[in-house]
Amino acid sequence: MRLTISRRTTAPAMLAFSLLLGGTTAGCSGADPTGTAATDGGATAAEAVVPSGNVVVPTADVVAAAWERRPEFVRALPEDWQAAYKFALARPDVIGWMPCNCGCGGDGHRSNLDCFFITRESGEITFEEHGSYCDICVETSNLAAKLLAEGKTMAQIRAAVDETFGGGGHSTDTPLPPA
Repeated sequence: MRLTISRRTTAPAMLAFSLLLGGTTAGCSGADPTGTAATDGGATAAEAVVPSGNVVVPTADVVAAAWERRPEFVRALPEDWQAAYKFALARPDVIGWMPCNCGCGGDGHRSNLDCFFITRESGEITFEEHGSYCDICVETSNLAAKLLAEGKTMAQIRAAVDETFGGGGHSTDTPLPPA
């Protein structure tokens, strides 16, 4: 597993973008950010297909190791924002089917997963800084984590994300999850 950090965006640009969105730091807290359905440490990683391509769903051990080496820009975030990164790390098979509605589709993002990681193919874990300054990205991930922990289906999670954040015309072009 290779861990890399993205620094594609400058701090002043991140602040301006966050202010432009009028962001808040509200998020869903209290839920297990990795979801109880995540693979256990003894299981082998499984491949999943999401709109971003093939991703490896990591084992609990891989999640723990990557999380221990998370970059400073993630460590410095409030707890609920870190939870969004941790959920995206552990469950790319869920968050990869959720659209993002912050306008990042213009940056080439295909789903909310791209807001937290540049690529997840072949087990590579590359943290993306975008999610560290965008409340919509964080709230989308935390909502998906909360609903998954409540036992909701992928279709129900996606419908809730679309209802909560959609309609602004700034969504990534993320297809619906398979039935």
